[in-house]
Formats: sequence, C-alpha cells, structure tokens
Amino acid sequence: MILLPKHERQIDGHFSYINQPINSELATLVSGDRKKVTLVDRNLSPKYEYQLPDEISCSTINSKGDLLAAIMAKGNHLAIFQAENQLVFEEQLPNPPVKYSYLYNDNGFQDCWFDADGLRFWCMRLIKPNHVEIQIRDTNSWQIQRKLVLKDPIGGGSSFMFFPHPENQILALWAASGQHGSQIYWLYDDGMRIHAVEIPCPDDACPPEFHPAGGEFLVKNNYEQQISRFSFPDCNLIGICEWPWPDADDGFGYYMCYLSDDRALINTDEGRMYIIDLDKMEIADELILSGHEPRPCKELYPSLKDVKEELCGDLHCFYRFDSDSILSIHSQLPSQKPDSQQKTLVIFGGKDLFGSLTKVQQSAPYSRLLIQSLGIS
Repeated sequence: MILLPKHERQIDGHFSYINQPINSELATLVSGDRKKVTLVDRNLSPKYEYQLPDEISCSTINSKGDLLAAIMAKGNHLAIFQAENQLVFEEQLPNPPVKYSYLYNDNGFQDCWFDADGLRFWCMRLIKPNHVEIQIRDTNSWQIQRKLVLKDPIGGGSSFMFFPHPENQILALWAASGQHGSQIYWLYDDGMRIHAVEIPCPDDACPPEFHPAGGEFLVKNNYEQQISRFSFPDCNLIGICEWPWPDADDGFGYYMCYLSDDRALINTDEGRMYIIDLDKMEIADELILSGHEPRPCKELYPSLKDVKEELCGDLHCFYRFDSDSILSIHSQLPSQKPDSQQKTLVIFGGKDLFGSLTKVQQSAPYSRLLIQSLGIS
C-alpha cells in the first residue's frame, strides 16, 4: 500500500524525541539539548513552547497542553509549568542521585503522567536500589495523596514507565532491565489506595499497545521476534505473529498502533512499516509513504561497509495522532553520517489506511472487569 503524506515539516538536528499524549490533539517535541519543549497540533503548527532550566529526562502534558510536568537533573528535580513558562510547583530531592546507569539513578524520579480528567497526577520515584514508589498527587496542591511501594520485580536496576489505558481508569506500569527481562502491572486508584496487579506476559515483553476501545493490547516479544495479542484485563493470549524472514537483518520494531479492529501497523528495525492482519496474526502488506520509499541500504547509508543487499527505509518512529492520522518521524537520507539527526515530520492516514475501529465507551467496561476482580464495587 502506497500513501501520500498529508503534511510534512522539516526540523533541524536539535531534535531529541517526541511524545504523543493520550486524549490530546497535541504532540510534544523535545529539543536535542532537552531543555525546550514545543507542542504542535495535527497540522504540525506550534501551539505552546516551554523553555526549561535543566535537561529533561521525562516530560508529559495535560490533555489541554497548558500544563507541562518535567523530570530534570537526572531524576533529582520534578517541576510543573504553565504554558507561559510560569513555575507552578517544584520538588527537588534533598540529596543528588548517588549512583547512575545509562537508564536510571538509585533515588530519583522516573516517570509522571496526567490523568485525562485532570484530577490526578501520577508520579514515580525510586526510593531504594530495588524499590519504586508510585505516587498520586492532587493537581491543585501537587501534594502526595496516596502512594504504593513496589519491589523491583527483576531484582534491581530496572527502569519504570507509565502507559495509560484508553478508558482512563487503569495505568500500565512497565518495568524493564535490559536483557534481564521485563514485567507489566495494571495500576488502579480507588480513591483510598493504589492497587497493583502483576500480569502474566512474556518476560521479555515491550510496553503494551492498547486497542483504542481498551479490550485488548499488543506487545512485542524481544527475544522471539514475535507480536503477541492479549485480551484486557485478563491477559488471555489471542494470537502470535511471527517475524516471517528469520534470515534477514530486519525485525519487528517498537512502534505499533491499531488501524482497525482487525489490523495493526508496526515499524521494523530497518525503517519500514508493515500492516498485520490481527485475525490471521500475519503480515498482510507493507505500508509505503510516497517520498519515503524503501531503498537499498547501501544507497541510504553510503558510508557503511559490509551492508547486505537488502531494502531499508528512513523511518525513525511513529505515533497514532488521532482517529485517522499517524505522526511519523523520518531521517533525512541519504546521509554521509549514519547518526545524522536531521528529521522530517509527516502526518499521514485517511480512509484508505484506517478501517472500522471500535471507540472507547464512557462506561469503561474493561476497566470495570479489573476493578471487580479486585473485590471493589
């Protein structure tokens, strides 16, 4: 399948990463020095800009985009800003982090998230080398209302991240420690306490990609090069999609989204995109963006040696932007420097790509199943 992009925008090399919040029409661009955050709309036009005093390790916005939470100073500094760069709240830990790895420190903030309803601010902090504290803060005072301490399920040194469920009642917590494995929890706040449910997923699973209605999710299995499909919240295995070319250097990547109830899109390590038939759990087609067609690897990376005669693309990552659009990030290739940071932002989608996709229900039926299993009425 070949599609024409809806919008394209060139950005310079001072680009670090992009984050697409749930229930928001804005995407977050973080600068290469990790000190500036720009919010863009679905036409890639800037709406808000935040200039921060220190390097960001994690950031999130509320659904309106007028509040930014940032974790800075390698996890030692949590701050909340309004769109005019006005500081609303900050908390700096009394002692700087003592020990570092390339992913984490031993006693700093790790991740944060605004609930879509604006009533809760979730925050996560390592309090010991092998324990993490999950916090819920009031969005008026920013003080901790409830907290839960979890032991590192992998034995220490894990990195932790939040991933919201579409019904806005459950939050997924993903813990990973490189080749030592990973673990996923469902988190629920009943207003009195935080509940954590450890779920039976592969021990090398990547973060869950939820169906927009919330009744199922996909995960990539790193070691086996598989995509697994599970029901939510009980995690019954529905099917497995195997990578069909085991001799190729390519493989399933880390970015996925649902296109319809029976199709999903996933990237590959070599910058390409494939459509997965979820009923058959197999690759159905390749998605190609006009102007970003796959080309021989030697053509895109002329300075690399010993490259196989295979095709690769310029895709860096993609995110579902709204009901019928995807935001993708592309490297500007060919380049004499394989690590070039020059990027192109692309919006694509439409009826030719998206199909019938069940919408989220306000009654939150899937979250209610999990809540009932906890014995909460």
